[in-house]
Amino acid sequence: MIPPSFLTAIETLLTESIEAFNNHRNVNTLCEQLKDEFFAIVETLLTPVIEKVVCDGDLLPELKVGAGKMGLHFNGYRPTSIRLLTGTSLPLRSPYFAKARPKSRPGRKSKKRNGKSGRHFGLDFLGFVSRCSMTLGSAVVQAALLCPSFEIARKTLKFHSIHLDVKTIRKISMDLAARAMGRRGKVSISDADCVDGKTVLVCIDGGRLRERRVKRGRRPAGQKRQGYHAEWKEPIQIVIQVVNSDGEISKEHLPLYDATMGGIGAAFDLLETYLRDLGVSNADRVVFCCDGARSYWKRTAPLVKKLGVSNHYEVIDYTHAKQNLYEIIDKLPKNTPAKAKKQIIDMW
Repeated sequence: MIPPSFLTAIETLLTESIEAFNNHRNVNTLCEQLKDEFFAIVETLLTPVIEKVVCDGDLLPELKVGAGKMGLHFNGYRPTSIRLLTGTSLPLRSPYFAKARPKSRPGRKSKKRNGKSGRHFGLDFLGFVSRCSMTLGSAVVQAALLCPSFEIARKTLKFHSIHLDVKTIRKISMDLAARAMGRRGKVSISDADCVDGKTVLVCIDGGRLRERRVKRGRRPAGQKRQGYHAEWKEPIQIVIQVVNSDGEISKEHLPLYDATMGGIGAAFDLLETYLRDLGVSNADRVVFCCDGARSYWKRTAPLVKKLGVSNHYEVIDYTHAKQNLYEIIDKLPKNTPAKAKKQIIDMW
């Protein structure tokens, strides 16, 4: 039931805003004032309601079961804070779960500091992500993606009555990104991506790039910058497409693109996730298209066996195949006529 104080606050807000509007006569100021203060009143109403629900004794057994699956144990009710609509930090109490401490053993104590291993699991149960409502989190992440910087995202969000600093915007964006990365297969695939009875083409290839890593230690004398290391890394990209019966790429099925810097093992783990979510075991056949590196080919057979694929092929992609053939062409006798060499190339 809505408390009378909430209705009184709304009535007071409307009365004062309308009286002020009669003086300044600016509808934009009227809307801005109503929006900001109305959201603040709503948050003030919702916070104790959320605290009452999350601290309800009837909910605690269900929370213990869910947290127990992650190795967490109930550790009492602790103060924390949440963000609902405007980004304002709202204090409340919530059930806190933490990993059980190992039994202490006699001897020298370790000086190693352990990070926080607990979490307010009740807030996660209610739909919060990093103690932030998804209504707010979605707006923050969209602004961070669409704007060229977090600072511009902060200014954009301010126009929508969301008041957050750059550090908080970045944290919310990174926390949601970390959670989404584990579900990116399910997020990318829709009901239209059905591969039953179709040919699935999987292309894998690596690249080369340099990744900057800031040098540690004291900055050398006479240098304005700290400097950085730039080791070569190999990003591995995956492309999954559907091929029609005539051998052409299907335009009805959008290709799936993804990449990883985690190495060949991480790339095949990612590929397994996508193919499993696609239901590739129901496909007519799966064609793996890669270069000639053995690191790819020795992993395809175990992968299709794990996925239950009954019919698969392994082919070298056209670009790498042609590149290797030209290396053989270069070994032909120097006096081979150009016309004959072209005939050999066309035939191959």
